[in-house]
Amino acid sequence: MGKIAMSKTVLIAIFLLVVIVVGLGVYYWWSTTQKPKEVTLVVLSPEWEPGKIAEELSQEFTEYAEEVLGYKVYVKYDFTPWSTYYQRVTSIMTSKSSEADLIFADSQWLGELYEGGHIISIKDLVENDPELRSALLEDTFSNLVYYYTAYPQGSDNYVGVPGYPDAVRLVFYRKDLFTNPQERAAFKQKYGYDLPQTLDDWKNLDWTQLRDIAEFFTRKKGETLAGETLTEDFYGIALVLARDYDYISCYFLDVFWSWGAELWDPNTHDPRGYINSTQAKEALEFFVSLVDYMPPGAPSFGYDEVISLYSQGKVAMTILWPSMAPAIFDPSASKVADKTGVGIIPGHNGVRYLTLGGQPLVISAYSKHKEEAKLYLKWFYTNTKFQKEFALRTGETARKSIAQSQEFLQAKPWTTAFLESIPYAKDFWNIPYYGRMLEVQQIYFNKAVAKEIDPSTALDKIAEEQWNIVKEAEGK
Repeated sequence: MGKIAMSKTVLIAIFLLVVIVVGLGVYYWWSTTQKPKEVTLVVLSPEWEPGKIAEELSQEFTEYAEEVLGYKVYVKYDFTPWSTYYQRVTSIMTSKSSEADLIFADSQWLGELYEGGHIISIKDLVENDPELRSALLEDTFSNLVYYYTAYPQGSDNYVGVPGYPDAVRLVFYRKDLFTNPQERAAFKQKYGYDLPQTLDDWKNLDWTQLRDIAEFFTRKKGETLAGETLTEDFYGIALVLARDYDYISCYFLDVFWSWGAELWDPNTHDPRGYINSTQAKEALEFFVSLVDYMPPGAPSFGYDEVISLYSQGKVAMTILWPSMAPAIFDPSASKVADKTGVGIIPGHNGVRYLTLGGQPLVISAYSKHKEEAKLYLKWFYTNTKFQKEFALRTGETARKSIAQSQEFLQAKPWTTAFLESIPYAKDFWNIPYYGRMLEVQQIYFNKAVAKEIDPSTALDKIAEEQWNIVKEAEGK
């Protein structure tokens, strides 16, 4: 009897153990397959004011997500300085890290990111969501749809929505000097036409006339400017010419395209005879001549240096993105905050192109929260309150209905010029080997403005080296 009792005890114990193990397994399966109660989306962003504003406004998404999904979704922005942002993005993508769910990516990266399998298509989302489709395809400037949203460009394979539509740079100039009666009379006597005062004046200005203005306002210490004796040298213009990322390319391509030049044959991708064409060489020769009217060290200038030079009252004009404009209109940081006017970048012989800036918002292929990321991307671009407040606070938008509103046009000193400039925005290549092509021209454009190499030779070198890159990348 004792042995039988013992056997029953063992069997009961085994049975209970099995029940416990199975129960734990079932619980584990249930807990891991249920939707989490909370999710945090991480958005990779350049470190600048528009990103801070977007993160602040995105806190309202949590309530919206809970209504739609039944659980909270928080949004956290992960900021990286612009000078190292491209390296940060490519590092995360090549390591297939899930640390970022969404990314503000330069438009030129779309080919590299999509071809590499690093970002997902949102074609189905756009096609199946009437609200998003309307906002994107009907209420967005057509050239921004073309450059910001799809890969290949112009296709219906949508991979992003306009994120930071910092699309075009603008001219910021010393309004007090340009309207000074003595300076205006002296300029008219020397050049035979008037200094620009209004936005319409700037719209009719040629690049060669902008050089006249830069030359005119370049003065030495001891000379007079607007009736006052200068205690230090004063310069006509400051531009961003450094080799960092795409700095000098963005500035030179305004001139390059306006001279009628193109980067390559659009069908064969052969840059020879295009980037080193006669028009291109004339454009670079002209661009290099502007350096004569800039402060010493101009070929190394980045954005911080140029903003500082203008804000300290050391130059008559500069060209910057709208996202950087708050610094020069901030009286606590700028000596010329109340003396600054805004103009559109000139054209040449009736042709005007402006290098496109800004970043589309895309979804990482390695995100563990793709459905939540799609919902945020849709909310980001269709939520009227978010888009409107973001536009009014940053002075930039891709949405036509907002950009054309009086509220937007009166929101910032630069918004009218921004709207006038949008139609002229043009992007350079959107290809998987973009980074290699960019690096070559950054090197030689910079050498040209530093006068280490003549403009013609610089462009011939670029054409040769870029063609080698194309041949290798495309198996030609």
